[in-house]
Amino acid sequence: MDRLAVFELNVNDVKLTIFKYTPNGFFTIEQQIVEPVKLTQDMERDGYIKPARIQETIAILKNYRKIVDGAKIENHICYTDPTIANARNQIAFLDEVYKTVSLYFKVLTQEEQISALHSAIMYSFAMTRGIIMQVGDYSTQLIKFNRRVVTNSVVLPFGTVNLLEKVKDKSPQDRMDEVVNIATKEFKKLNWLYNLEDDSEFIGIGEVFNSLGKLSRKATHYPLELAHNYEVTTANFQNIYNLIRGLDLDKAKKLKGISEKRADIIAIGLAIVKAAYNEFVRDSFKISTNGEMYGIVAKNLLGQTGEKPLLDILGYSLSSINEFYPTNINIDSNYSIAVILYKQLKVLHKLTRPYVKVLRIAASMCMSGKRIAFENYQRNNFPVILNSSIYGASHKDIVLAAFVASSQNIDDFSLTDWVRYKDIVSEDDFDAVKKLAVIIKMATMLNITNSNSVKDIACDVLGDTVILKTEVERDATLEISQAMSVAPDFKKVYGKNLQIL
Repeated sequence: MDRLAVFELNVNDVKLTIFKYTPNGFFTIEQQIVEPVKLTQDMERDGYIKPARIQETIAILKNYRKIVDGAKIENHICYTDPTIANARNQIAFLDEVYKTVSLYFKVLTQEEQISALHSAIMYSFAMTRGIIMQVGDYSTQLIKFNRRVVTNSVVLPFGTVNLLEKVKDKSPQDRMDEVVNIATKEFKKLNWLYNLEDDSEFIGIGEVFNSLGKLSRKATHYPLELAHNYEVTTANFQNIYNLIRGLDLDKAKKLKGISEKRADIIAIGLAIVKAAYNEFVRDSFKISTNGEMYGIVAKNLLGQTGEKPLLDILGYSLSSINEFYPTNINIDSNYSIAVILYKQLKVLHKLTRPYVKVLRIAASMCMSGKRIAFENYQRNNFPVILNSSIYGASHKDIVLAAFVASSQNIDDFSLTDWVRYKDIVSEDDFDAVKKLAVIIKMATMLNITNSNSVKDIACDVLGDTVILKTEVERDATLEISQAMSVAPDFKKVYGKNLQIL
């Protein structure tokens, strides 16, 4: 297993992120350090990055370099925000950085930034078509994609900082109204924003959307701490926007979810998003916590595998988790058996296709609780799944999978937890979780030796008895014996006796 160090120079901070990665393209963050620095502060006066900011940045990079060299990490990626390209002394600045800390920084072009943002979404969302939006300090990026390929993109020359400068003499409410007008005029110039398919989805990236998500989860008492793929509906956004618009700066700073030092900036960002909701967003925005860096790293590391672009985001995500946090289980075999059981028992459970995604997550992570402790590991599956980076699945899918994986012994089902997540799950899901939990337990037992002994299963329903006939390649006495231990729970949930042959 190798490691990769990513150095970022942004307009507001200097960031070091260390990744662990494998030759087959799986990666995870091992460490991250962020130091604030206003690199472009006062640059608007004469176009130069000031000497004090340069020395502050170099001092931070020297310490980051000590960490990386001490860990003997030789693989580096160094890049800067495209805004740095506007500095008249950017070449001299980056030369000094190179001479001092031996790090060569590439200034991202707008095209490279668009590509990185698109890759970040394609490697962490299972979406076919939609609009990606990032609101930055000095620019706003919009990307339209169809069949996971970019069809249109633009970098608009306004962001939170330069728009605030334009409207700073107005009252807070008038500022936001004026920003909505400015953004709306720019959006209306882009015909492709309005020519969208019915199933188009909308994704927001960056600080403004992350703050919006925090405020929305706080306002709605959302029971999950998951930020990635959180959905902000039009109604929720409108409530938050009206709240922020009606507050003066001192009160806005006290809101949980907004940085005190960036409260006025976030308010301007929300006004830009408001224009998007007014113009082309239909129902909601989904928020991505993965931005340019994730896209750059994904393209760099996954490119080494020589494979086609990812289509199975959920499968890649689950395999990645298993790569770095392995359990004594072949997740592909476990899922394969679970699917066979799911299909064979369909006449009894009568569940719809969307539950297959829940089944897949639960089958892959049914032993993940062992990271905490072997004792009661099935119950421990619940917090582990809820706190794992699972991409390509909705929050509801993840919550249901956590219940399934933690309720393999039906008596362990927690009604208290179920009530806590009542705004995410539905009444129909209640029985579905128990039916899937029994399937997962049987699949795990039929795969207990990890030897792929069971190749297929046929189901016969004879009155009050279900007979599962296994097709095996080698002796499967242990697998069948262990699977029969599920019979009491099978009877409770499906109302029939179980026989496995």
